[in-house]
Amino acid sequence: MRLPVSVKVGLFSIAVMGGYSYFANSIPQIESRPPQELSLEGGNVTPAQLVKAGEEIFKTKGTCEICHRIGQKGTRAPDLAGVGGRAAKMKPGMSATQYLVESLVNPNATIVEGYPPIMPAVDKPPIALNRSELWALTAFLQSLGGTVEVALADIPATAGGESGAGGAATAVALPGDPKAGKAIFTGKGTCMACHKAGDVPGTPVGPDLSQIAQIQTPDYIMKKILDPKGMGTVANFPPGVMPQDFGTRLTAKEYTDLVAFLLTLK
Repeated sequence: MRLPVSVKVGLFSIAVMGGYSYFANSIPQIESRPPQELSLEGGNVTPAQLVKAGEEIFKTKGTCEICHRIGQKGTRAPDLAGVGGRAAKMKPGMSATQYLVESLVNPNATIVEGYPPIMPAVDKPPIALNRSELWALTAFLQSLGGTVEVALADIPATAGGESGAGGAATAVALPGDPKAGKAIFTGKGTCMACHKAGDVPGTPVGPDLSQIAQIQTPDYIMKKILDPKGMGTVANFPPGVMPQDFGTRLTAKEYTDLVAFLLTLK
């Protein structure tokens, strides 16, 4: 019995689809799972795991690369190449571990010559690393030319908030209008003459402000506008360029609007 052409085509299609299905199902399947979090305070972490976690924090949540480089000069903060080996010699009577921990939670305790005191405490908002993250970050810094020997006990129990839980940066509510502040930034404030800020282009006379709210506190940003010289000059940028008269040039509303805009730059 001869089968109609339409039936033959249908059977051929089923055979082809079956063949492809068999081939596809013969390939080992990879199950997609979210990455497991590394429990740093569980006591089962190796130095290699600690360093790996610290490197990830350095590049992501810690936002360290906004200011620091490893093996590259010319940034707004010191080159960290070999910092693990240099740390033990930075402050008399202080071990490498102690110096590195202090540099993270109390960065203004020792200021590297040639750089202003602009680094925030990384266990406080807006960065807000928790105790475990500080431990891992310290280990990564020690691995840069030194020996990884930091223990969780070396990180202050008060670091990162209660129980080392850390947390997100506290939201700051200001009466300013970010949209109006952006207009001040590009207009009356003439800020874009020296600064880039997100999608606002600017000349590189001053630092790029595109992530300023991610690395600095509202208090620093507010003071820097009113007293730029008093807050120090960012390394590798010319001093005395930023106007000192914003306190009289801008109205109170314009000032709060400008701050509100800068706080959106993350």
